[in-house]
Amino acid sequence: MELLKIEDHFLISDFVSNGSFASLKENVQYKQNPDYAILVRITDFVKKWNGDYIYINKEEYNFLKKSKVFPGDLIISNVGQPGLSYILPELGINTSLAPNSIFLRPKTKRVNNLYLSYFLKTPQGQRIIDSICTKTTLKKFNKTSFRKLSLPFPSYQDQIKVTELLSKIETLIAERKESLKLLDELIEATFYQMFDEPRKIKPSELKTLDQVCLQITDGEHTTPKRTDKGIKLLSARNIRNGYLDFKKGVDYIDHDEYQRISKRCKPELMDVLMSCSGSVGRVAVINTDEPFSLVRSVALIKPNHKLINSYYLMYWLRSQFLQSEIRRNSKKSSQANIFTGAIKNLPIYLADLDLQVQFATIAQKIESIKVEQEAHVLVMDELYSSINQQAFSGELDLSGLPFDAMLLHRDDKIAANDNQITRLNEEGFPKVIRKEVPKILDAVKKAGNLAWDTISFKEVAEYIKNNFQHYYFNSEMLLRYLSEDLGIFVNYFSSAEQKKNPQYENADDFFKFISGALIGQNTFLHIEQVFYNAEEDNIPNISFTMADLERLTKKDKKERSGIYFRIQDEVIAH
Repeated sequence: MELLKIEDHFLISDFVSNGSFASLKENVQYKQNPDYAILVRITDFVKKWNGDYIYINKEEYNFLKKSKVFPGDLIISNVGQPGLSYILPELGINTSLAPNSIFLRPKTKRVNNLYLSYFLKTPQGQRIIDSICTKTTLKKFNKTSFRKLSLPFPSYQDQIKVTELLSKIETLIAERKESLKLLDELIEATFYQMFDEPRKIKPSELKTLDQVCLQITDGEHTTPKRTDKGIKLLSARNIRNGYLDFKKGVDYIDHDEYQRISKRCKPELMDVLMSCSGSVGRVAVINTDEPFSLVRSVALIKPNHKLINSYYLMYWLRSQFLQSEIRRNSKKSSQANIFTGAIKNLPIYLADLDLQVQFATIAQKIESIKVEQEAHVLVMDELYSSINQQAFSGELDLSGLPFDAMLLHRDDKIAANDNQITRLNEEGFPKVIRKEVPKILDAVKKAGNLAWDTISFKEVAEYIKNNFQHYYFNSEMLLRYLSEDLGIFVNYFSSAEQKKNPQYENADDFFKFISGALIGQNTFLHIEQVFYNAEEDNIPNISFTMADLERLTKKDKKERSGIYFRIQDEVIAH
């Protein structure tokens, strides 16, 4: 590990870097309707990019030149939730940073954005963020304080290894959780198939919960005498949908206290429990003979098993129809509460008992699969936490981890032989530049943002040859270079964008330019098309620009495979 000063290795900027509050207010107006660019906020990340964006027009986007952000940039909240960070995804539209965040973009080959994002989520990272926050009611830090930080980084190769390992575990955990969600949906679909949608049932066919149960009560109202060990005392936090969760923290009472509480409220095997205070409406069946007691935040429901099956009752209470009834009958004060009187009057459809038992058998089989999946998620969560802690403390041995060397930056010796240097333009866009064409670069720098319809194909071809000569690239890489590095607004839109905006359907100049270069009809540029299989490495000497390598580190071999282009040496003179 080596301590690296943030300002030496990252470009850092934010919304207020563009001018005074007065000038920002005068030149930038937020818009609800789609426009030229999105003003990226922390709430967009929290809401998983649900499309509820704030927009700015082209002039405002260009005015905010110091806070333009691009896919792969690291964005960190510095107000409200300091340290909350994420890597900006590809949103298919220009993006600029909203207030209350900073962005980081590497400017050397020694640091990786994703690694830093993972580090900031660790307890050590959070402590460092807290150390630069103001001690006021609203926690915040400024970019100057963050810029002065020195943080621990291993070698660039080890940074990539850590991020790949953690990303893979995260993907596995997400897949397992999605499987659990699908299993829940399967049980719900089976329930509706066998018993019909609850909302379609006639009111005259419904009973009250009290009519089909032997007892409905809640836990102990007075404060029980707790002990360090003994018999478990459960509260609403221990009641999850479908199971009892003892990992949320459990209190204990002694045998005498248990006997006292049990005179009024004694949970037993196959009884149903429901959280009735705080987060109301979570329901589980007791599937253990272990004795325990309850506090007031849990309702005890003892079904009459001659009339109703416990699992059938649990899924009825968890249906959307009953959950809305539970919320409607909850009393709101500082927190939600539903009392036993309202619980007793909840509507219940009493289906044929044999059919209930049949459903319960199916549901329990699915639940057993869920238990296995949940155990796997727990193991992977623990593995993730362990690896996370070891990786960022330098205790994890990374030598045995497989690594694709193609994801590394090209070393200085190779770069020197190729006559390449790495620079940042005034807005901090990383690009690889050939020394022998300084006039072209100066022209690009002076031009600033260029429009596709005002730039010649010859100029575009020169820019592409300048950046991609001797390198492979795909359409995504080419578009990124033209739009982000050069600031050219390209007349190219995805099929999804064209569906939303029919006026884009004829904007195919970019497509004509590339297709012409492929079939020999482009006077200024000739390219050939190849398919690269990263799994088999069918092009052993394939190479990419450093900017593209940076983005490829976030993709696996399958994602890196695909159609690529390379520039042919024989170009027709004009």
